[in-house]
Amino acid sequence: MSSQIDNRAIKKALHKINNSEKANRSLKKRSEDFQVFQDVFNKPTLLTLYSMFNNGTLSYLNGIVNSGKESNIFWGVTPEGNDVAIKIYLTVASEFRKRLQYIQGDNRFKNINTNGHKLIELWARKEFKNLSKAHSINIPVPKPIAVKQNVLVMEFQGIDGAPFPTLSETEVSEPDLVEILDLVTMLYQKSHLIHSDLSEYNVFKNSNDLILFDFGSAVDVSHPMSKDFLLRDLKNLHRFFSKRGIPAFDVEKKFLEITENDI
Repeated sequence: MSSQIDNRAIKKALHKINNSEKANRSLKKRSEDFQVFQDVFNKPTLLTLYSMFNNGTLSYLNGIVNSGKESNIFWGVTPEGNDVAIKIYLTVASEFRKRLQYIQGDNRFKNINTNGHKLIELWARKEFKNLSKAHSINIPVPKPIAVKQNVLVMEFQGIDGAPFPTLSETEVSEPDLVEILDLVTMLYQKSHLIHSDLSEYNVFKNSNDLILFDFGSAVDVSHPMSKDFLLRDLKNLHRFFSKRGIPAFDVEKKFLEITENDI
């Protein structure tokens, strides 16, 4: 996006929607209004963003950082001038139903509605909760700031709207492997979480520091498949670092070390 999306742009977009279901077709391609729409900003999402502008969580959105089947990430700025990442979960419930295994069986999410938009809102809250738990014990993750409906706001990991490179995009070393295995261990033993989707694509590298992100799939250790997810995370790390020529570690041995205090 070439220009900022602010409260006025969203208010105008909402006004157009309320006046006509076909309003977005009449928007000029270079207008702020069109930019609001171009990444599936439907009315419920616009209303959520509007409330976040009004309550002081956000000042404006600069542009899109990343997009996927489940969510789009935008670079935003708070009224204090701090950069934030705004994760907007796309309102396509079918994508999230594929991930029900990461919710069902987690004791933190019992007797919940997993139908339609409620499932997407649950996924947003789940990621916020997981990030909060990891951040509370000083695991390097994006600090969660706010969550509402299908919108999650968190600390931006990057500079001037450009995110830090992931492990897949940069050089890695043996110390990187040691560090990430320590983080997996801390996450399990102190935060009682398993990332469950850990790979070279969801670990940022800022100089020599690693930052874990994308915690929507993370589960509590009480989850019946938690050990399977942990083992898969370790195998993913083994595969990636071995492919990069880093001396391999014993996956089974590391798994037993991490879980040795389990009853």
